[in-house]
Amino acid sequence: MLIYRPARRLLLLLSFAATVGRVSAQPLPEGPIGAFDGRVVVRGEVIAAGSSADDIAYFNYTDYEHNALRMVRLGVSGVYRPASWLAFVGEVRSEDLQHPTAYAAYARVRPWRNRPLDIQAGRIPPVFGAFGRRIYGNGNPVIGYPLAYQYLTSLRPDAIPATADDLLRMRARGWRSNFPVGSTAPGPGMPLVSAFQWDTGVQVSWKSGALDLAGAVTNGTLSNPRMSDNNDGKQLSARVAVTPTVGLILGASAARGSWLSRTVTPGAEPAQRALGADLEYSRDHWIVRGEAVWSRFAFPTVLAPSTSRAVDAMATWIDGRYRVTPRIFLGARADRLSFSELQGSTATLPWDAPVTRLEWGAGYFIQRNFILRVTAQSNRRDAGRVRNRTYIAGQLAYWF
Repeated sequence: MLIYRPARRLLLLLSFAATVGRVSAQPLPEGPIGAFDGRVVVRGEVIAAGSSADDIAYFNYTDYEHNALRMVRLGVSGVYRPASWLAFVGEVRSEDLQHPTAYAAYARVRPWRNRPLDIQAGRIPPVFGAFGRRIYGNGNPVIGYPLAYQYLTSLRPDAIPATADDLLRMRARGWRSNFPVGSTAPGPGMPLVSAFQWDTGVQVSWKSGALDLAGAVTNGTLSNPRMSDNNDGKQLSARVAVTPTVGLILGASAARGSWLSRTVTPGAEPAQRALGADLEYSRDHWIVRGEAVWSRFAFPTVLAPSTSRAVDAMATWIDGRYRVTPRIFLGARADRLSFSELQGSTATLPWDAPVTRLEWGAGYFIQRNFILRVTAQSNRRDAGRVRNRTYIAGQLAYWF
């Protein structure tokens, strides 16, 4: 599992930040690198985080099997515009110095110069929700991720329970669950929405004035984005956002796609359905954001002894940031993930363990695009090997 000696890494991180802060006479580059009269633009990102407490990410495990609070992420992205109506966009990332992977790779076409319509095809940005498009730079007020976008439920795309008891036995086991149908090997589960992978498909977006519309057809689902298709279904997703007044953005999202691999249910395509709502309000030194995600996972058969053929999950959170000075800010997030009840042979329980998370801390702008954050994250859930854990974490984030 996970991999670092926490105290040493956190101390090294903070020591490095202090050293960089003293070297103010030679600031790091602040903008992207351009070439060929602006037709090629290259950007980069370096994020390093360390935390206290145990080495096993009971609460912060990701679908890439990394710890969101103890991660080194390197990223390089680029845009090539051979014509005014065409652009090619790509991004390569490496987490914890492992083999780089293609996070984004798509073509963007604007068919009409005077109409705000864009078409994107390839490994494309998410349509659903708001958080997935603002995790860069200073878009995240704390170090951790919202539970809906990071916390692993016990559900897996390559294995399913045969009965309700099979699912209830895996409560709080998203970091390593196993089921009797499909792959029987233990493996990580899925979040409601993945913040660490993008899906592959085609997206159309239109923005004019206060209205922003987007829709996409992709191979995977919100919980399991994919490069290639693993079943005979596609996901349809859409989002509408309005800006009724300066500083206020209101959004609503929906998605439906087949979430199980064809190796588990040949000929059947049970769906993941999701609805989302989000808001953002900024004024003076404040910015406040909130989001809610509801998701339903259907199964090919009834989960006896219950009469249910689907289970639901609901995630809600609110976060905010306050700029105390031009360089210092405070940030916090309150987060809740809950699950529908399922009747087993001996008890009726939520099908996974409900989780509550509170994270708060402060940040310092070493320069405009170089941030030091320090936070405390408190986690609680109703079942599992570890039910309560608090982490002290530090992070350096630099981008250009």
